[in-house]
Amino acid sequence: MMEKQQEQKARRIVLLTHVLGLIMKAIGYFLSGSAVLMNESIHSMIDCINQGLLAIGENRAQRGRSELHQFGEGRATYFFSTVVAMTVFLGGGILAVVEASRDLLDPTHEVEQIQLVAAILFVSLFIEVTAVQEGWQEVKEQNKQKQPLVRFLKESRDSDLLLGFTENLFALGSVTIAIAGILLTALTNNPIFDSLGGILGGLLLIAAAVFLAKEFYSLLIGEGASTSDLMAIKQILADPAIIQIKDLRTLHLSPEELLIVADLTLKLAPDEEPSSFIDTIEQQIKQALPELRVYCYIESEEVAS
Repeated sequence: MMEKQQEQKARRIVLLTHVLGLIMKAIGYFLSGSAVLMNESIHSMIDCINQGLLAIGENRAQRGRSELHQFGEGRATYFFSTVVAMTVFLGGGILAVVEASRDLLDPTHEVEQIQLVAAILFVSLFIEVTAVQEGWQEVKEQNKQKQPLVRFLKESRDSDLLLGFTENLFALGSVTIAIAGILLTALTNNPIFDSLGGILGGLLLIAAAVFLAKEFYSLLIGEGASTSDLMAIKQILADPAIIQIKDLRTLHLSPEELLIVADLTLKLAPDEEPSSFIDTIEQQIKQALPELRVYCYIESEEVAS
C-alpha cells in the first residue's frame, strides 16, 4: 500500500511538472511565435495527456479478477500505452510538422523575443536531462543482464518504463534540436531555422510513435517471458527426472504477471509422488522469478522407472 501511494505521489509530481512546462512554453510561444516553442508546447501537452491515460490504465489493471476477466485486467496498461503511442504521439507529431511547415512557407513568419525563447528552452533542457538520468537509473536497475539499451527496451514487458524512458529520451532530442534551431535563427536572423527545428521535433515525435506502437502492439496481443526469464524456467525444467518437455508456453498477463503452461514427461523414483515433484518445480520457478507473480499450470505423464 505504501509503495502504491508513493507511485501515485510521484505521478502527481510528474504531471504537475508537465503542466507547469506546458504553461511556460505556451506563454513563450504566444509571445514569440516560435515554431520550436510551439512544438515543445505540443510535446508538453502530450506528456500531460500521457500521464492521465497511464493513470487510467493502471487503475483498470488493478481491478483484479472477475467472471468476465478471469486473469484480471492487467493488460489494460498495454492498451492505454498503445493509445498514447498511436493517437497522442502520432497526432501530436503530425500537428507539429504541419504547423511548422506552415511557418516555413509563410514569408512573414518572424520570431520575436528570441532571448525569452532560448531561456525557456534551456530550462526545458535541464528538466529533460534530469528526467533521462532518472529513467536511465531505473533502466540500469532492471537491466540485470547488461543488455544493449535497444535490446533491453524490446525485451522489457514494463510498458510504463518503456513509454516513460522513450518519451524522455525523444523529448531530450527534441529540445536539443529546438535550441539549435533558435540559436541559428538568432545568429543568422533567418526564421527558417526555427521552422526547420519545429519540423524535425515533430518528426522525432512521429518516430517515437512508430517505435512505441510496434512494441505495444506486440505486448497487447501477448508476449511470452523475456529471454532471460525463459532461460531460467528451462534451467529448472532441465531436472533429470523430466525426460521430455512436450509443450512449454508463457504469456505476460501484465508487466508483473506471468502465465506458464507446460506438459512434461516424468521418470520418477518409485517412492516419489508426481504431484509433490510438480509442486517443487513450481516453487523453484517462482523463486527464480521473484519480481513476477507467476501462475503455473503443469500437466505431467509418468513413465515407468
